[in-house]
Amino acid sequence: MYDSGNLGSGTKIFAVAESAEEHHGIMEEQVKKAFDFAADLVKQLISLATGIIALTITFSKDFLQSKSAPIARNFAMVAWSAFVVSIFCGIWALMSLTGTLDQKSGPKPAPVTIRAPNIIVPSALQILFFVGGLVMTIIFAIEAI
Repeated sequence: MYDSGNLGSGTKIFAVAESAEEHHGIMEEQVKKAFDFAADLVKQLISLATGIIALTITFSKDFLQSKSAPIARNFAMVAWSAFVVSIFCGIWALMSLTGTLDQKSGPKPAPVTIRAPNIIVPSALQILFFVGGLVMTIIFAIEAI
């Protein structure tokens, strides 16, 4: 029982509880920042993929007039496909981030973290398809020149 006349061990417990609340607030802020940064990265990759598709399609007629056009065209199609899949994976990742933050209350809620499998899988796929599309775009440009 807490004795208000003698603050000896009572202040120590109060200080530990206060420290735990501060720690919880800091962790909560870090989780918010992690979700913000993850969402920003996903949005940036979606924007870059969309821009690269638009740019390469706009100038593809200029690139595809060389003798190696059929080979370059194949690389361009694979690159565009990879970028489109990357965009869809990015939308999936954003939906997963949102779903993780806005969970239905239940008997066993999932931990709120960006390292959950429902976020890691679409995010990793987005990055892999984006990098693959970028590599194919570079090969397309080399073959078309």
